[in-house]
Amino acid sequence: MLVHLSIENLGLIETAGLEMGPGLQVLTGATGVGKSMLLASMAILRGERTRSDLVGRWADRAKVTGIFQLDEPVAMQISQLIGTDIEDGELVIEREVRREGRSRCRIDGRETTATLLRRIAPILIDVIGQGHALKLVQPGAQLDLLDRFGGLLELREQHTHAWLEARELERKILHIEDGVRERSDRRMFLEHILEELDGANLSGDERENLEQELVLLEDRDRLLACIESVRHRFEEQESSILDQIGETGRDFQGMTALHPGIEALVQNCRESSILLEEALRGLSEVESSLDLDPQLLDQKRQRVDQLVSLEQRYHRSGTDLIEFREQCSEELELLGGADEELPELHEGLQRCVSRLREGVERLHEARVGVVAQMVELVSVDLADLGLSKARLEGCLQPLDSGTGWNGMDERGAEHFEMLFCANPGEKMRSIGDVASGGELSRLMLALQRVLAGSTKTGTLVFDEIDSGVGGRLGDAIGEKLKQIGRDHQVLCVTHLPQVACHGTRHIRVIKEMEGEQTRTRIEEVSGDQRIQELAMMLRGDRATERSVAEASEMLEEAQILEPEADR
Repeated sequence: MLVHLSIENLGLIETAGLEMGPGLQVLTGATGVGKSMLLASMAILRGERTRSDLVGRWADRAKVTGIFQLDEPVAMQISQLIGTDIEDGELVIEREVRREGRSRCRIDGRETTATLLRRIAPILIDVIGQGHALKLVQPGAQLDLLDRFGGLLELREQHTHAWLEARELERKILHIEDGVRERSDRRMFLEHILEELDGANLSGDERENLEQELVLLEDRDRLLACIESVRHRFEEQESSILDQIGETGRDFQGMTALHPGIEALVQNCRESSILLEEALRGLSEVESSLDLDPQLLDQKRQRVDQLVSLEQRYHRSGTDLIEFREQCSEELELLGGADEELPELHEGLQRCVSRLREGVERLHEARVGVVAQMVELVSVDLADLGLSKARLEGCLQPLDSGTGWNGMDERGAEHFEMLFCANPGEKMRSIGDVASGGELSRLMLALQRVLAGSTKTGTLVFDEIDSGVGGRLGDAIGEKLKQIGRDHQVLCVTHLPQVACHGTRHIRVIKEMEGEQTRTRIEEVSGDQRIQELAMMLRGDRATERSVAEASEMLEEAQILEPEADR
C-alpha cells in the first residue's frame, strides 16, 4: 500500500506531504480547491501522460514521490518486472514533470521509463472515477469482471496464449500457401517464356544477318543492273577491260629483260586479271542470291519482325535473349513442386483448434459455476445501496458466427452480459440501456466490493463514486467503501459527509490566499477539526451548533459500527 505521498509544485500545491495508512481514507474539500491535483498525482505515479500545464506557475517542474510498503509476494512480482530486488519491501517511485513537456522517472533512485511505471501500475494503484462505471457497458468489460471474481484469469490466460499460438500457426500456413501460389504463378510464367523462346530457335547474330540480307534484297533491281553493267564493261564488250589488260601484258611480254619496270607491269597485269576474274565470279554469286522467291523474302521479313518483337518484350538483344532463356530454365528447376511442409502444418493447426475447443469448454463450465454466485453477492450489495427491488442477471452467450475465429476469440468462445431491471414489472435489459448514472455508480461500487478479495491492486482510489447519489444512501456507500478497505487501502474523494464519516483517516484540501498568491494545502483532520469539517459539509457554508452535533453523532455511529462480515 501507499504509505507516503509527497507533492511539489503541482497545480496550486506548492508542497504537501501526506501520510497514509490501511483502510478507508477520505478526501474532502470544497469544489475547486484542488482535490483533482491529488488524483493527478496518482496518475503521475502510474506513468500516465500528464499535461505540462499542471506544473505550478512559480516553478519549472513538478515532482511527485510515492513510498509503497509491499508484502513479499507483491515485492517479488514487481522485482521481476523492474529487474531489481526490492529491499525491506519498500518501493519508492519518483516522477518529475517539466514545463517543456519532458518527464523523468525513478524507481528506488534508479532512472526508468514511464512505460515501466505503466506496467507495474495495476499492481500498485487503480483509480475508479465517475467515468469508470461507464466501462461496464464496453465490450468485454463484464466478462473481465466475471473472470476476476471467479479466479479464472489464469485459465483464460492459458487459453489466450494457446489461441495466439494457433493464430500464428495459421498465419504461417497462409504465408506458405501464398508463397506456393506465387511460385506456381512464377512457374507458369517461366514455362511460357521458355516455350516462346524455344519456339523461336534463336541464334546470336541471326537478326543482324537477316537485316543485311533484306537491305540487299530491297535494292535488288538496281544492284542487278550494276552487276550487269560491270560484267559488260569488264568482260563482254569489245575491247573490255580484261581484254585490254591481257593485251597490255602480251605487248610487253618480250621486253621484260629490257627494264625491271616492264617486268613489273607484265606481272601486275597478270595478277590484276586473276583478281578481277575472281571478283566477277563473286558478283555471279551475289546475282544468284538475289534471284529469290518472293515468298521466301516475305518469310525473312516475318522472321526479323519476330526477333524484334522478342527483344522488345524482354528488353534484351539476340545474344542476351539466349542467356535469359538459360536463366529462366535454371530458375524453373529450382522452384520445384509444392511445399511438403504444408500438410503437416495443416494437421498441427487442426490439433491446436481441437485443444482450444476443449479448453474453452472447460472455461465455459467454470464461468457457469460462478455467474450465479457473483450475481447473488452483487444483488445483496445493491440492496444495501438502495436498489433492493432491482434485479440483476448474468447471461453467457456464444460468440456470433461473424466474430472471432473458429467460434473463439482471445477470451474464449462466449461473451458475458449483465441484465438489469431497477423496478418490478420492467423487462430485463442490458445495463447500458437501462441503468442511470447513479445506478451505474452503485453497480460499480457493488462489483468492486464483491471483487475486493480477488483483485491484487494495493491502493484503490475512488473519485466521487457517490456522484448522483443522495445523502440517504451515503451511509451505505461509506460502509461499502469501508468493507473494501478491509482488503485494500482505499482513498475516496467525496462531497457527502455520510461517506466521509466512515473513513479511518480524513484528509482535507484547503485553498488559501497569501497576498496575491493562491495555494492549496492538504492536511489530515481528526477530533474536533474533523467534526467541524463534517459539519461544514452538512451545512454547505458554515458549521452551526446543530450541524456540529449532527456531525459528531454521525462520526460516532460510523466509528462504532463494524462493517458486516464478508458476504
